[in-house]
Amino acid sequence: MQTTGYHFFDLAEIISGFPAAADSMIVDAYLSDHDSASARLFRLYHPLPRHYHRTCDEHLLLLEGEVDFIIANDSPKRLRAGQMVTFLRETVHAIMPVPGSPVIFLTVDTPRRFPQDVYFVDPLPTPARAFVTHLADYGGQGG
Repeated sequence: MQTTGYHFFDLAEIISGFPAAADSMIVDAYLSDHDSASARLFRLYHPLPRHYHRTCDEHLLLLEGEVDFIIANDSPKRLRAGQMVTFLRETVHAIMPVPGSPVIFLTVDTPRRFPQDVYFVDPLPTPARAFVTHLADYGGQGG
């Protein structure tokens, strides 16, 4: 992905490439992907059920929209654009979009989160909606 030690991104341009609708829960675009950390933009299209990651801590900055964010067994907390949540690996969390505008996050995972490192707490309905597709699959920027 990156061949130099740095890279510049136009987040607004990448965000404008997200499709209006998707069958997957999220569509993402990788900004960086290294052993020590990965950074992505993602748009949330459908509720993201309770899940956790075994191998990474997560840092989520809400860039657009509003969500009800659930951590562990706490009551949902309403997050608005400009707010951030961080949590350690194996922390159960769920994200419920609030209707009205697209939901876009910038996420940094430390160390890198492998795509298969998503463990849902409750069984998903059958057939289950795919967790993620990639913006590149829609002809947009990102890996």
